[in-house]
Amino acid sequence: MKYVTALILALCISACGEQAQAPKAKTHEDIFVLIENGGTIASEDQDEACNTALHLLQQLTSLSRRKATSDVQIHIILSALPNRIAWSGTAGQLLSQAEDVTNLIVFKPTFSDLVMAFDQIETTVNLTQPDSIRLYWIGSTVHVPFQQGNDPIDVEVPQEVPNELALANLASKLTTLKIMRVHPDQDKVLQAYLGSLGILKRARSGDIDFELLGEAQTKSRLNTLL
Repeated sequence: MKYVTALILALCISACGEQAQAPKAKTHEDIFVLIENGGTIASEDQDEACNTALHLLQQLTSLSRRKATSDVQIHIILSALPNRIAWSGTAGQLLSQAEDVTNLIVFKPTFSDLVMAFDQIETTVNLTQPDSIRLYWIGSTVHVPFQQGNDPIDVEVPQEVPNELALANLASKLTTLKIMRVHPDQDKVLQAYLGSLGILKRARSGDIDFELLGEAQTKSRLNTLL
């Protein structure tokens, strides 16, 4: 009888073990903030562009108050310094280093290399291997490539999106894409490009939080940029 009882208990324990569900692995999300600070931002627009960036960064610090998002990595990239991450850290670190981060946003009458900036984003994604990405992009979306020398650079808008832009390689991981202060002549070009990546279709199905905002729209949404 003792043997039978022990066998029943063993079978019960085994069955319960099979039914127990392992806890879900925590998803890994990275946030990228691309701020255009090159010559594509006219001097009269720089204060508003900086104000937009500061509002967004302030709202990102609120992620530190939630356990689920307190350790999310935030990466800031500047288009006039596109070959490196200008700053990286958690929302809590962003809050504690707010003055240092603010001082990074300096506008320069120089190139604004979006191809190099997105290459840097892709490199970082390949290194950190997030499950999902949020991307916030502030600027005209006009690409002015890096070049040697001091010769003036002529750029015409509307400008086609560069074929080599690595955003195409990141599209499937995006859960949020918000592009702010877009140059008015770039709106239709961007819609066509993002449509070709499937972003607009995913936005219609609710699979991605997507917004394409001009200057006036951005200004009216300053308190709800996330």
